[in-house]
Amino acid sequence: MEENQKKRLELLKKQHKQREYEKRVAFEKERLISEHIDFTKYYRFAGQDETDRINTVLYELPVRYNRPDFSKLLIEHKSQSINDLLQYENEDIWICCLCGSMELINLFSFGKMSSFIHDFENWYGISDYLFLLFNNFIDFIYIDDSGEIVKSKIAINE
Repeated sequence: MEENQKKRLELLKKQHKQREYEKRVAFEKERLISEHIDFTKYYRFAGQDETDRINTVLYELPVRYNRPDFSKLLIEHKSQSINDLLQYENEDIWICCLCGSMELINLFSFGKMSSFIHDFENWYGISDYLFLLFNNFIDFIYIDDSGEIVKSKIAINE
């Protein structure tokens, strides 16, 4: 009987922990929606399949000092102006926050690059390190806390 009670207690703890996590995710979603005018008009959150695919890309990315290791990645372009991204304004992107709460880091927003450029100050206020993954899941743009913008690819140099 005692073994069953221990298992039941562990199950209840796990369920409570999951509910608390879901509350924190809901809070972060509400914060994102409230900080962006018309968020639901221009963006959406990733579903589970999309989240899994994005996480696969992020986990396979070579990282050094909490940023992509560009010595192992192909750098296509460096910039210090958000306006340089206008050339990609019609592209669909996944917006990934690389700093903040764990719940924020695990939320991915989808939208057009043009919307992101328009709302850049809001996004930059939410997370100092942004990873914009193009819908092809190969090309990305990394924006760091100093405003440096680097366009690269997931493909690793051999």
